[in-house]
This record gives sequence, structure tokens and C-alpha cells, in this order.
Amino acid sequence: MSTRGEMSPRRCRRRRTGPPSPPPASLPDADDLLREILLRLPPRPSSLPRASLVCKRWRSIVSDPQFQRRFRAHHGKPPLLGFFLDNPFSCPFVPMLDPPDRIPGARFSMPLYESNRIIDCRHGLVLFLSPWPPRRLLVWDPVAREQRRLISPPELDIGQMFIFNGAVLRPARGQGCSSGHFRVAVVARDRACTRVSVCLYSSETGIWSNIKSLQLNFLPVEQTSTLIGNSLCWLLPVRRQNVILEFDLDKHTLTVTELPAPIEPNYKKLWIVPAEDGGLGFIHLSQFHAKLWKRKPDSNGLDVWVLNKAIDFEELRPTCIGYSLALVGFAEESNAVLVQTDSGVFMVYLRSTGFKKLSNLSVFCLHYPFEYFYPAALNA
Repeated sequence: MSTRGEMSPRRCRRRRTGPPSPPPASLPDADDLLREILLRLPPRPSSLPRASLVCKRWRSIVSDPQFQRRFRAHHGKPPLLGFFLDNPFSCPFVPMLDPPDRIPGARFSMPLYESNRIIDCRHGLVLFLSPWPPRRLLVWDPVAREQRRLISPPELDIGQMFIFNGAVLRPARGQGCSSGHFRVAVVARDRACTRVSVCLYSSETGIWSNIKSLQLNFLPVEQTSTLIGNSLCWLLPVRRQNVILEFDLDKHTLTVTELPAPIEPNYKKLWIVPAEDGGLGFIHLSQFHAKLWKRKPDSNGLDVWVLNKAIDFEELRPTCIGYSLALVGFAEESNAVLVQTDSGVFMVYLRSTGFKKLSNLSVFCLHYPFEYFYPAALNA
């Protein structure tokens, strides 16, 4: 027993015989850390130009093309900058954002020669088609201020065939694609509208693909394409019903899908949209209500149409006095339809069903959304 005042024996601590601790991790490079911070700026047109005004070091980083590619890839979906309108005498650009992100309409304006008309807009590219044979196609990049003219396939532009629609896209979906290449699809019909054909052009190879055709009695309509997965889709009225013409960009196959029989053939009330799972779907507008349909396998493994969702448009009733609602466009990246009313055009987001007024335009006019990353001052 120990007594008060005695010191207790000192305990010996064993030395650790394991491997030595690793050296502390080196700190990241200051420029690399700054790049990571700048990558997280909002993807608005004014973000990078404002950052470039801080100092030469910041401007050097945000002006680097490799950083801009990373910036686009990091944010994924680009902002909606505005719309091009289908006008017989011009193709005006209607900006949507507020200052300082607002892009002047004159910045993206282009006079139309030879009565060219807009037929598609996607991935920062705009596609125009001349009305008379030999029909010429014009691919326009408003941001890079570049134009590329194409001669349509002669098999689809002579004799009894007429090109009436088309689509444009970059080879890799999304805005992270650094390539300047693009693809253009054209849709043609015979004089009697009993055959439809599709052909695909690649700027990388500079040639048109083999023509794919189907026998189909239909009426050509001027409604823009929708990109569903890796397929381009167009809506075509057939007798008293509508069908979806689908062209697979990988397999180069052409197929037709009939819409459910109760859907009336009014193209101003229908638009092809992706389903929630990314598959094929469409929206049907009736009075102040809309229904979203999608394809789904049944018990036998066959794809059938099923009702997926209903959207109430009662909030827009006070804006309609003379006529009912009409669909005038679809913003693919925003997943929103554009609805025409007496008092203007509204955007309706399909996922949240939120409404937003875009303009006071009261005349029916197809809208072509322009969704792209655009650092204004850096590209001026």
C-alpha cells in the first residue's frame, strides 16, 4: 500500500512501431483553386465577363477555351437566352433575360435572303430552308457569327419530292461539346403526300446518309422537331389521327408511332415532349387543361400509350378572350412548353407546372427557343 506523500511508480509508455505517418497533403495550386471557384459562377451571360474585369489573372482564366468548356460541362443545361420567331420577312430574336444578362435583339438578328424560313434551333445552332428548288439549307451559329450553306440531296429536291421540314443538332448532346461539327436532318414528301423520307448530313464527313423512306398518307405541317434521347421526332397529321415520325440517329431507322385514337388531329394543341424517364411522350391541350402521355410496356411487353400527368391551365383563362390556348414551341433544355394566349406567350414548366410570361405577342407565331452558354463581353 502506498502512503500519503509517496510518489506512484511512473508508467512506461510503449513506442509505436508502425509505419511513419504520411506527410501532410500539399496544398492545391492557387490558380487551380481559383478555377474551381470560378466554375461555380451562375451560367448567366454576365458572369464570366464580370469576373474578367477583376484583374488580368481572372481574365486569363475565364478567357481560356479549355476553362469555358469545363464551365459548360459543369453546369450541364444552358440558360434560355430568348427566342427566334418564325416570320416570313425576318427572323427576329426576342431576348428573355433581364439586364445585365439581356442580349440585345440586334445582336442575334439576321436578314433573310431568298425568303428563307427558320425550321429548327438547337444546341446554339439555327437552321433555315429556302422555299424553292434547288432548296438550300443554312446553318447559323449566332454566338460564333458563322454560317454554313448546304445543298440538299438532289434525290429529295427534284421531280416529285419536296423538302418541308428538318432539324439541326451538335454531334454530342449538351453544351460541353467542343467540336464545331453539326448534323442536319431533312424531311421530304412526294407531291401526293403518300411517302415521307429522311436524310442525315454530317459536317464531319461532309456527306449525306442513305435516304430512309416510308409509305404514309399525311399532311405536312410546320412544327419543329423534338429530340428524344438519340432520336429526332416530328408530328404528322394522318387522316383523322396524328402520328409521330421518329428517326434514330444511331441506327438510321425510320419508324411511325400512332397517337391514341381519342386525340383530335389539331397540331396547335399537340407537341412532342420527353416523358419523365426520357422516353417518347407528348402533351395534349384541351381548353384550359393539358394531359401528358408517355409510352410504357404493357403486360405483353408491347409499348402502349398511358396517361402520365395532368396540368391545369386555369390560371391562363383570364388571358384568353377571343380564342383558346395554342402551343407555339418547346424548350428542350428547360422542359417547358410555350403557350399562346390573347395577352401574350407564357412558358409552362412541365415538371413543376409553374407559369411565366415571356412576351405580349398576341398573334400565333412559332417560337424557337435559343438555349446556350453565352459569355457576352468575351464573345463581342
